[in-house]
Amino acid sequence: EFSLTDNPPVSPWDYDEFSVTVPPDPRLPRGGGYVIGDLFNISPTAFGRTDDFVTRISNFGSATNYWHGVDTQVNARLRNGHTIQGGTRTGGDVSDECEVIIDNPNRRNCRVVMPFLTDIRGLVVYTVPRLDVQVSSTLQSRPGPEIDANWNVPSAVVARTLGRPLSGNAANVGVNVLDPGELYGDRITQIDLRIAKLLRFGRTRTNVGIDIYNLTNSNLPLAYVDTLGGTWRNPTSVLDARFVKVSAQIDF
Repeated sequence: EFSLTDNPPVSPWDYDEFSVTVPPDPRLPRGGGYVIGDLFNISPTAFGRTDDFVTRISNFGSATNYWHGVDTQVNARLRNGHTIQGGTRTGGDVSDECEVIIDNPNRRNCRVVMPFLTDIRGLVVYTVPRLDVQVSSTLQSRPGPEIDANWNVPSAVVARTLGRPLSGNAANVGVNVLDPGELYGDRITQIDLRIAKLLRFGRTRTNVGIDIYNLTNSNLPLAYVDTLGGTWRNPTSVLDARFVKVSAQIDF
């Protein structure tokens, strides 16, 4: 069963509601400029009251969290040791915690239905007849990482709708101006290749192989800056550059 952390000295009535208007930005969906509401800040009189304890979520309501979709896998073993494997996984997560009201009454994105996304995977193994040379390749293709746009909203901006500065003299409050599943990075596809040759010398068998990782030398981003501003969506990490590894295994 799911668990949560409750702070009994604070109730939903100890929070004040506010909204913010997202700054215009052509990189955002709809170019920014939209209003985000259902945001709350704890009142100055309740600020600092803390007595957290962990309890079952069923004490406050019901919650669901599941994945739905289709997962397929195909395996084929052909003549002469040839092998083909492949599959796809298409689906999305669904979570709903709208019945669970504790402390902060915020209900923004309490129910989230993520878009259906597809992973593709494949493996091919081919043995060149009479040469004892095995060629194999793997393919991985998955959606890019989900992108957040966390805006550190200044207290002065919040005060326009809250009617007061943020409690605790906080300079700003973080707000993700994107909904879950609203924006993703570029799709990530990687191809790896291996070529191996079996050498026999008497009772000794040597398997010499060359592995080439990221065959296409793709530099697709794996993570992005998630703070809204001038560097937002700049890559913070990318696929490792193509590299080659030579290996040998000797059996005797």
